[in-house]
Amino acid sequence: SISQIDSYGQIARKILEQNWIQPDKRIFDNGKISDHFAIIPTGQLPKTLSEAEQKIFDLVTRRFMSVFYPAAEYDVTTRYTTVNGHRFKTEGKVLVSQGWLEVTGRSVKNAKDSLPPVQVNESVRTKDVVVSALQTKPPARYTEATLLSAMETAGKKLETDELRDAMAGKGLGTPATRASIIEGLLEQKYMRREERELIPTPKAFQLMTLLHGLHIDELSNPSLTGEWEWKLRMIEDGRFSHETFMEEIRHLTDKVVKAAKQYEGDSVPIENPI
Repeated sequence: SISQIDSYGQIARKILEQNWIQPDKRIFDNGKISDHFAIIPTGQLPKTLSEAEQKIFDLVTRRFMSVFYPAAEYDVTTRYTTVNGHRFKTEGKVLVSQGWLEVTGRSVKNAKDSLPPVQVNESVRTKDVVVSALQTKPPARYTEATLLSAMETAGKKLETDELRDAMAGKGLGTPATRASIIEGLLEQKYMRREERELIPTPKAFQLMTLLHGLHIDELSNPSLTGEWEWKLRMIEDGRFSHETFMEEIRHLTDKVVKAAKQYEGDSVPIENPI
């Protein structure tokens, strides 16, 4: 078992000694299993792993063990410091109990975003004063990590409560397919990597403009997935007809195919450019 590995043994033994393994739905919930359960370590001990494989194994193992630990506790603070009659506001938090952060190796002392404890009316020294003239910046480009996260939470931005609820915990794709979807877009030249960032290519803009010009924008809108998930849920509850659902999909398919067949131009149709 993983308790035989020195770097994990102490953590595993503490979980068992504190009796932290409980039938808690936060950890064990069969109702949330779809394609497969979470990626977890097995009883087989790794012997020959590459450096990259070892790092992945360590991430998975520590995440698995951390879920049994109690929550980390912070003292959230707002401080007002007076310097030469000027009042400055500082917001932050002080980590007072590591909880699951102990598994990651983060301690109270080295938490970068923690504020050091002080007493009320304690005198402090002003180390530096900097005046910065800043401007608002556009959102950062997606990286593979942030795009995966956006796919996972895509339903949060849908307009109706029904669609948001239907996509809650689902998003676009599944945990098993999201990475391959991104790789497919890269292989088909719809986007390219530039260091860590993902950049859409002219081919991607052309496709989006084509869909818009052919009036089939639903293929590029997450609300379509939300609507399907919502109707599938209603089918499960007996509140919507399976036959009606399949007929709607056939109708959408016919619409897409007819629009593609009727398009014979040499250029992308543009009514209202994107």
